Amino acid sequence: MVTLVAFVVVFGTIVLVHELGHFLVAKAAGIRVYEFSVGFGPALASTTRRGTKYSLRIVPLGGFVKMAGMDEPADPEESVPDDDPGSFQSKSLPLRLGTIAAGPLMNFVFAACLFVLYFMFVIVPPMITNVEPGSPAEIAGLLPGDIFVSIDGQVVDEADQIVALIQAAAGQELEIVVRRQDSLVTLRAVPAEVSGQGRLGIGIGDAKPRYPFLTSVRAAVVQTWRLAVQLVKDIGSIITGKQQADIRGPIGIAQMVGETARSGIWQLLLLAIVLNINLGLLNLLPVPILDGGWLLILILEALRGKPLAPETRGIAQFIGLALLIMLMLFATFKDLARFSLFS
Repeated sequence: MVTLVAFVVVFGTIVLVHELGHFLVAKAAGIRVYEFSVGFGPALASTTRRGTKYSLRIVPLGGFVKMAGMDEPADPEESVPDDDPGSFQSKSLPLRLGTIAAGPLMNFVFAACLFVLYFMFVIVPPMITNVEPGSPAEIAGLLPGDIFVSIDGQVVDEADQIVALIQAAAGQELEIVVRRQDSLVTLRAVPAEVSGQGRLGIGIGDAKPRYPFLTSVRAAVVQTWRLAVQLVKDIGSIITGKQQADIRGPIGIAQMVGETARSGIWQLLLLAIVLNINLGLLNLLPVPILDGGWLLILILEALRGKPLAPETRGIAQFIGLALLIMLMLFATFKDLARFSLFS
């Protein structure tokens, strides 16, 4: 149940924000929006305001914005000529590019907003990130995820403070109190002497206090940019074969979200940030049917001075859809294989 709820909230919010970006810019550009939907499948509830239908559908893992002039309309009443003032096709190239790019951009903005919340409200205590096999820490019973509370009765809240106490106690027994899930655990460890300093054989994550608003905003922008750049580099390494791709489909993502949710709300917040940036970058790939594919088509049409033939655009979108379905099937297969391996 935790996995299901966390997955619906995280993934549903990410897609909702993405579609909201398209919707807001389309409205601002004067494009007629027939429907803004949260979810897929049969509608649970809907209302119509100023010509736009707002609907909540039964499957809360997606959404869509239906705009005049974007796709072949299923309803003949939604068919409009390209020169109609409310048609997507009648708008200037910058407005059309902006409407398409607004979805991925909104994911980046949302990631930055989540980063602001993280920096402002989340306190990260000094935590053990890894324990070396056969080390004094492993012998003492320390585990990854343990949060330091005190060492020899001295309350600790900084990684540097913990390192200094351990280094100064080579060969001496230390009483270490850690928080493990919801319980306090007292352990005794004897740091090994290495080059005259004590060493337990652990990795310690840096502690993080709460930051003021302006500091949080600056840090959020910087970290969002850095994470996006790093993900672009990773994608490049995967394409060139320098790095192996860790592909996850819906099952794998749901499992990852569930495991993260059990680690704490702030860990789930960080995962939501990464997923938002991932979705934003994925949608900017120049693959027909994705936002990046639409941007590429609009730019090609502008360079040609005339739109692509409907047949050509349809074939390109069909190829893009086929590639996405194949990728989804492959990712699902990998998820099932991974699930079977760990079951």
